[in-house]
Amino acid sequence: MDLPNGESRELKADILRPATGDRLPLVVFLPGGAFLRCNRAMAFDVRRHVAASGFVVASVEYRVVPDGGTYVDSVHDVRATLAHLRQHADDFGIDPRAVALWGESAGGHVAALTGVTSDLPEFAGDSGPASTGVAQAVVDAFGTSLFSAIADDFDEEPRLHYQRTATHFSAYVGKAGALLSEIPEAVSAADPATYVTASAPPFLLLHGSDGMLVSPSQTQHAHKALLSAGVESTRYVVAGANHGDFGVLADSDAALAWSSATVMNVITEFLHRHLDSADLPG
Repeated sequence: MDLPNGESRELKADILRPATGDRLPLVVFLPGGAFLRCNRAMAFDVRRHVAASGFVVASVEYRVVPDGGTYVDSVHDVRATLAHLRQHADDFGIDPRAVALWGESAGGHVAALTGVTSDLPEFAGDSGPASTGVAQAVVDAFGTSLFSAIADDFDEEPRLHYQRTATHFSAYVGKAGALLSEIPEAVSAADPATYVTASAPPFLLLHGSDGMLVSPSQTQHAHKALLSAGVESTRYVVAGANHGDFGVLADSDAALAWSSATVMNVITEFLHRHLDSADLPG
């Protein structure tokens, strides 16, 4: 992948699957990292749990701000990876008809945005249109949506910070150095809720009631847009749970709720319900 600074970066994926010869549905996992990093090794235990329940789970990299990437580039990267995995379905034992996107934090944003833009050519990149849709289901765990409201549930200090400071989110929407309040159209263009139509796949959204980095109202914002369009959407607020990213929270217990049997069962049951269906296209 060529970067704006003239360097190149090879985007990679880590793939987990049960030891079976059966073709299995594909779950593409998008790591978090505040759009500043994308480490495909993250969340190994939960990825392994989902794979063991009967899926091929591919944790994939996508371009972020230090790469010069924007939200459009991230979606292009996910689409390109998905196209590659579908083309090599035989090599990985994948059922190419049955695909879900699952992201955490920044990855939740990218998963949601990829899921609702499958019909828009500006988000296709070099992958071209997906004949069976980009995904049949989306899981968005504590993801962002509308950057200008990311701190709306927090105290005055963080709200004022985002109002008065040009953050990396501005760069991610293609307007580096600008205040979010100065670029409402760009902020809206990066918001998954902007693109929701009745053709969007089913969504599962999760957030922690005590999330300290992304306001819980972010997933509520996306959830309302999905329901308004008539899309199947289920949202859970996990009582007492914080943001689940080990990489940015000092509290070693911060992500425990996100690997609990209760949460993992909700995720795997949702994935099986939508990817094991006999009604998938042939």
